Amino acid sequence: MSDFSCKCREYLKLTGETVYQLAASSGLDRTSLQRMITGKRLPGTDFVRQFCDSIRINPSQRQELMELYKIEKIGKEVYYNRKYIEELLRVISSQQAFLPSAFHRLPGLPFYRGEFSLDVEKKVLSLFEDILHSGSNECICTNIPADCRLLAQTFAHLYPQYGKLPPVIQILPLHPNPKASPDYNRNLETFLCTILPILSGFFNYRPYYYYTQSGHEDRSYELYPFFFITEKQVLLLSSDMTTFIFTENPEVIRAYTQEFQRILKNSRCFFQQSDSPDQILDIFSSIFQAEATTNFALESHPCLALMSYGPEFIHALFENRDIDLSSPVYSQLAAVLKQPQFTFTANEVSCNYFTVSGIRKFAETGLFDGPYSYHQTPLPQDIRKKAIQHLLDTDMGYGKCKILKHTLLPETGIHLEVLSDYSVFLCFLSEKGTFICIYLKETSIGQALDDYLCSLSEEDAIYTKKEARQILLELLERL
Repeated sequence: MSDFSCKCREYLKLTGETVYQLAASSGLDRTSLQRMITGKRLPGTDFVRQFCDSIRINPSQRQELMELYKIEKIGKEVYYNRKYIEELLRVISSQQAFLPSAFHRLPGLPFYRGEFSLDVEKKVLSLFEDILHSGSNECICTNIPADCRLLAQTFAHLYPQYGKLPPVIQILPLHPNPKASPDYNRNLETFLCTILPILSGFFNYRPYYYYTQSGHEDRSYELYPFFFITEKQVLLLSSDMTTFIFTENPEVIRAYTQEFQRILKNSRCFFQQSDSPDQILDIFSSIFQAEATTNFALESHPCLALMSYGPEFIHALFENRDIDLSSPVYSQLAAVLKQPQFTFTANEVSCNYFTVSGIRKFAETGLFDGPYSYHQTPLPQDIRKKAIQHLLDTDMGYGKCKILKHTLLPETGIHLEVLSDYSVFLCFLSEKGTFICIYLKETSIGQALDDYLCSLSEEDAIYTKKEARQILLELLERL
């Protein structure tokens, strides 16, 4: 019997009613109810909701039961993958993620964990500070786990004081088939923990990945399995991170450096990352020129391609910029937006999620959030009206536009796309006007993100098409 059916049986017993009595009073099918509490058959979502309404439980108990139901329905691996992604989006949807103060927040985020001794913490800090004091560009090489709070805490301690961090290369294990691993969230968790320092502005941080069947628990049987290597020092940490071995012996350093380079050659850097607008647009343009298409997109406002009613709209986007339109960045962006691949048709298979606050901001002010907000002055009212009317005339962008309920993403500076080859494109704009872009090509991570975004249409995370149309009609009436 599953945890879900056991909990249903427990709550039913607390009511003092039998299956027959509850079925009679609630209108629930008695056979389906009996099969549900005995674990013989999983009912539909509406049946479970009606059951919750009928057994007089409080909201927290209802939430617990519905989560157990989801776990039973989709499996623990998928359920916890979705929870990880949801938490990630909540963290990075706020523009605060791009501020230097974000380093203070890193150790407290739920993705980081682990204990370590004060002696170990001091020694790691000393290792970093030696390089910072020297003023060199010396790199620190490590294999510390991605979710280890030690590294995040080191960043949080040093960055506010020095305003910079030494370059870090980190090699990390991924499982070739996470579904077959008891540590089935490892790949996704590794991605989450390595993306956060980059979003905080640490562009000298370079994660590399290698595939292995071994799990986290295997490290506890290794002698001093973790290391930090610099040009002049080697620091080895025990598996529980309470003791260390430190050496400045040149021969030892040379041996460890050579071995690290061997591992690095057999690892891959799945990330392309940049804070250069030119390079970001090169990456974005190359995606459009490839055969991969967009499965899902997530941003504050509707996709510009779906809002575009013709060349006049694209022209208005640039005519209303408050900087030099001859800038190579803008000519390059204009070229991308005018590509035939950027124009969606009814035959395209994709889904564009956006927020109520984002489309409302566009309608009321003519401004965008996220990367498109860079040096933008308001679009004229007639342009806004035509764009919203175009969404309505095309039946919500040929059915591709989905408005997220405010509880999922209260605000977002994200432009996220998951492509048909399960690559992932993320682009942000910081409050200081600095672009941040990450392009990731790792199938298991892309599939997890694709699954999460697909699940939003299956649950209560979006408004129905009728509700979404009504929201747009109301905005249009105000204009």
